[in-house]
Amino acid sequence: MKIVWLAAIALSLTLNATTLKQLINAYQEKNYYDVCMKGTKIFDQIKRDENLVTMYAFSCLHIDKIDRLAVPILVLGKTPASRKNRAYFSLILAQKNILVSALLDGTPFHNLSVPNTDYVLSRVFTLFFQKKYKKTDNRYIMQDDLARYELYTKRVGKSKWVFIEETRKGKTYIHRYR
Repeated sequence: MKIVWLAAIALSLTLNATTLKQLINAYQEKNYYDVCMKGTKIFDQIKRDENLVTMYAFSCLHIDKIDRLAVPILVLGKTPASRKNRAYFSLILAQKNILVSALLDGTPFHNLSVPNTDYVLSRVFTLFFQKKYKKTDNRYIMQDDLARYELYTKRVGKSKWVFIEETRKGKTYIHRYR
């Protein structure tokens, strides 16, 4: 019985090592969707390694799965680099929640003064709350030195979502948040 148990542990460790290697390879190949989806499933295995947690969080951020940042935010914090990343993810998550609340619920926010990041939602957040937009047909049209943005809400199924259409260098990217 002991041999079966030891074999099961060895197989489990081999599978875990293979899965982690696949996760790292996917990240290096910029396959952020796979890293975020698989990272969610194996988060218990990676949560003790802040580098893997950071890789997972940036992958989810890259594919606009911002709500998935909440768990890495709680885990990160042992090193100066991970505390910096935790603050970055926290800021973007807070900006998303404030922007969604303002647009979907009409919640007024005044005198907001928060840092800005290079992330698209953060740039739109800043432009929106600085009132640097033109409103046309329930769309907020804004622009900065990187792109042109259209911010609007739309019902998808039973839920209302916030959309950002980002146009840069002739390509349009659609981001959606709830």
